Amino acid sequence: MMITKADMSRRARLYALLSRLYRVEVDAPLLDALKAMSFPTAGNEDLAEGYAMLRTYLDCCGGNAPEDLAVDYATVFLAAGSADGAAAIPCESVYTSAKKIFMQEAWEDVCGLYARSGLTKDTKYADLMEDHIALELEFMAGLCRGTDLEAQKDFLDRHLLSWIPGFVSDIEKYARADFYKAVGRITLGFLRMDRAMLDALSEGSVKQAASYSVRAERMDNIFARLRERYRIFAPKRFAKRGPKGTDLIRYGEIRSMAEIVHNEKSHFSPKEVFYPISQTMFLFKEDVCTQKELEDDKDIILFARPCDVNAIRRLDNIFLRNGNPDLYYSRMREKLHIFMLECKESFDSCFCVSMGSNVADEYSVAVRIDDICALVEVKDEAFLPYFADEVPIDFAPQFVRENKRTAKLPQIANRETLGEICKSDYWAQYDEQCIGCGGCNTVCPTCSCFDTVDVIYDETSRDGERRRVWSSCMLQDFTRTAGGGMARKTPGANMRFKVLHKVYDYNQRFGGSEHMCVGCGRCVDRCPRNIDYLDAVNGLAELLEKEDN
Repeated sequence: MMITKADMSRRARLYALLSRLYRVEVDAPLLDALKAMSFPTAGNEDLAEGYAMLRTYLDCCGGNAPEDLAVDYATVFLAAGSADGAAAIPCESVYTSAKKIFMQEAWEDVCGLYARSGLTKDTKYADLMEDHIALELEFMAGLCRGTDLEAQKDFLDRHLLSWIPGFVSDIEKYARADFYKAVGRITLGFLRMDRAMLDALSEGSVKQAASYSVRAERMDNIFARLRERYRIFAPKRFAKRGPKGTDLIRYGEIRSMAEIVHNEKSHFSPKEVFYPISQTMFLFKEDVCTQKELEDDKDIILFARPCDVNAIRRLDNIFLRNGNPDLYYSRMREKLHIFMLECKESFDSCFCVSMGSNVADEYSVAVRIDDICALVEVKDEAFLPYFADEVPIDFAPQFVRENKRTAKLPQIANRETLGEICKSDYWAQYDEQCIGCGGCNTVCPTCSCFDTVDVIYDETSRDGERRRVWSSCMLQDFTRTAGGGMARKTPGANMRFKVLHKVYDYNQRFGGSEHMCVGCGRCVDRCPRNIDYLDAVNGLAELLEKEDN
């Protein structure tokens, strides 16, 4: 396992965020910021459950959430309304001293620690005890920005982990809303995971990711060596292959770094590399069927932006974790190695920040490209030998932090609300606008629908093959059955299905931590009728808000 400096920085940011959540009540801006975040599903049980619970709460909470959470904060952490003081008092002394009161040994210990570190209380902490959880987490965030691992382990062992388990147990007991229960579980899960990671760092089993500067001509030499074992795919320019003779940028096999289009958004997503548009599943001859084997034994290197890296995880959920794993997808997916293309500036139609897909860490190598050289961060040790002779540098990829466009996700509280949405006249506007071409699905990195088609080689024979071919939920006949029935008969009904699948159904099915849409904006760019998918999502959210009021 490798850890990057960016990973260490993320530790500090999460400690600081948790500190803020405990310091004072949640206000509307913070709540909106939390709704826009993407929460990982990996980690220990407490962490995974906490993230899932928090996402579910954020997706379903209404406009009164800040007021409701302020009441819950006062009840849980300040013992408001409790005659006997029953609450989760957020101070270490209350949990570690024999008398269960403030300003005991733990308080004295952290006061001394802060003083020796040259720290004084910021005014925002003026009303808090020094051993309040918000201050201890903020102190830990500061330690994470340094290199003293032993100090970090010591503070976790002597302080945070000595009392947080009991504190979180009391949050579960006294909190009314799931929000603070989720925050408690995330806190405990993260602390335990972080402590284990510090041990691994000390033992050398977690390594700092190496990074290098590579001149363009030397990168081409590296590509030549990589091609002995891998096929390399990246966004590539196809001159005059687009509408009205324009250039088309889509994924193709490359041999040189100069072929990679790194400063324009690709018109198509990278999914066609590992989920082919047309794929032969098996061959049949008379009464014998034979599975179609892969013809190429090379693995695949795929250059992809962060939103597309996150989109691949969505497809993994659909094909690999949605019942039995799909053989035809999995055998291609196992060949895939991701080289993440740094994307630090948003394109006009993107809204990845709102969807929480602007940051990715599931990659083997991260790359920043210009005309002269490439900066690379190598997380997968299998690729280190290819870069061993290059110039070592300090590089970590940057990510988009703000888009020109913002998604306002609909808050669907229950199945009753969902039923009302499905019956709403809101979708009728697309009956005339949408021509059912399916172009939006074709360019979408997370659309996964397909048809199976039998191809007979000769009219007089029984020889042929079964193919899996991309399809689209926006096509007029997509839901037509053998008997002629159709589940959805209008473009508006198809639009409803697509939108709800992207920002509701997937989220509910796979743990509530992310939506299917990653905010790449390709569907907006592609539509020949200028239908704006983001407007459809935002309009639905506004409709629900009006009905709530």
